Amino acid sequence: MHHANHFYGHAHIMARYVGLEAPPRIWGYLQHGWNMHDGFAVGTVFTPQYPKFVWSEACARRGWAAGLRNYMVVAAPWLYLLELERQKEWLATAEPPTGTIVYPFHGWEGQQVLGSHTAYIEEVKAAEGDVPITVCLHWNEYDNPKVRREYEDAGVRVVTHGQRGYLWQDTDVAFLYRQLHEMRGHRRVVSNRMSSAILYAASAGVEVGVYGDPMALESDHAVLGGVGKPRRIWPEMHQFSVPMDYAADVANRELGADEMLLPEEVIDAFGWADEIAKPGPPPPAPPLEVDMSVFTRRRRRSHRSESHRAPGAEEPSSLLGSIDVTVEDDQDHGKHAETKSESRDRDQRTGGAEPTGDAAVPSVGNPEGSSVSTDES
Repeated sequence: MHHANHFYGHAHIMARYVGLEAPPRIWGYLQHGWNMHDGFAVGTVFTPQYPKFVWSEACARRGWAAGLRNYMVVAAPWLYLLELERQKEWLATAEPPTGTIVYPFHGWEGQQVLGSHTAYIEEVKAAEGDVPITVCLHWNEYDNPKVRREYEDAGVRVVTHGQRGYLWQDTDVAFLYRQLHEMRGHRRVVSNRMSSAILYAASAGVEVGVYGDPMALESDHAVLGGVGKPRRIWPEMHQFSVPMDYAADVANRELGADEMLLPEEVIDAFGWADEIAKPGPPPPAPPLEVDMSVFTRRRRRSHRSESHRAPGAEEPSSLLGSIDVTVEDDQDHGKHAETKSESRDRDQRTGGAEPTGDAAVPSVGNPEGSSVSTDES
């Protein structure tokens, strides 16, 4: 399984959807974030013949237009989470929430965001008025004391949904559950760019807005279209309050609401038939508490090696500084449990010998040689 399939707990949501406690290997590449390309990181190395599981026909069409192939539409894991958590039923009975949650445009290990967070949050406070405001920072910014302090000093509540995960380490399987929990607790979701968070909120029946300084991303890739492309395609999405019907329509097209699979179809598409003969009832949802010790472990060592930075990127901007994100070598890396199909494949390769070193963590493709960021959330 490619390690990005685990990002944000996506594989775990899909496993829960079919009745599994933990995800077996997904035989292919699962899109983990939304962008204006095909949903995958620019420069990702794909193994030939393995399918790319994208969220929607819209993502697949953008890939086809760029000459890329081998897509299968499965819909966004977020939509399966909404079904598991019965979002429509919740909306029908919930009390009207108050306040606004803000998702500032974020970077990742290889590309930092450039801009004034202080100016942005002051703009948001002035626009939103006298309402409770929560700012949710992606872990990349949350783990940077300078950035986090800019929001804390503005007098707003500051949270993070947890860690994205990397190479099967520190995957926070409750990430999207926390996101849904926070969105349910706010009347509006806003950002300075169209993003996964905006699409998620609109699909969940929450009012959205996109406004404010969009900031800039270091070494941004032209194929992603920058700030201008989504504004040209969806000008109505870029305003203080987007009409809810319109926002939901855009979100459902981009997330693949009409392409959701039945549990039996997920089992077939992901190659899970050896692990589960037929779907079962979903296991309980993970607890929402954030394990803050993960952030402490990640601060113990320096920034990730240059192999994880964007092609041609320079050092992270001094405006934000470097982020300490690597775990200790002596930490338990928590290799995912070997499934029956993986055990069979290993026996065929090794004659039954127990794998050692890198062979102990099977993967599709080359995670070390590929970019890891697709997400504009």
